[in-house]
Amino acid sequence: MLRFALAAAVLFLSALSLFSGGVSPAFAEDTIFRCGAESVSIGDSRYTVQKICGKPSRSESVGQTSKEKKQKQPKGSTSKSYSGKVQKLYYDRGYGDFVYALTFEKDILKKIEKSGRAR
Repeated sequence: MLRFALAAAVLFLSALSLFSGGVSPAFAEDTIFRCGAESVSIGDSRYTVQKICGKPSRSESVGQTSKEKKQKQPKGSTSKSYSGKVQKLYYDRGYGDFVYALTFEKDILKKIEKSGRAR
């Protein structure tokens, strides 16, 4: 009877973790992008990514992060927050694999996402 209760508890916990989404890596946002034997990750510079992964299949400029703003400061000094461009680099892994879109803000890798299948 004790074995049955233990087996039922293990089965219940396995099913609970499976359906709660806690173990499904397919739904998580990617934080690492592999390029051959090396990889790049969120926070790397655009220079580093292109050095490791090579030239992207295509790229596009998708906007600005924020407008330049002047904040009130004591007389004679101003503080500015500068805008930075947002750029996406696309890496096509070939037929049947995913096309990855790497989003950069101010030349820093911020997001890695699968953008569909290659043709």
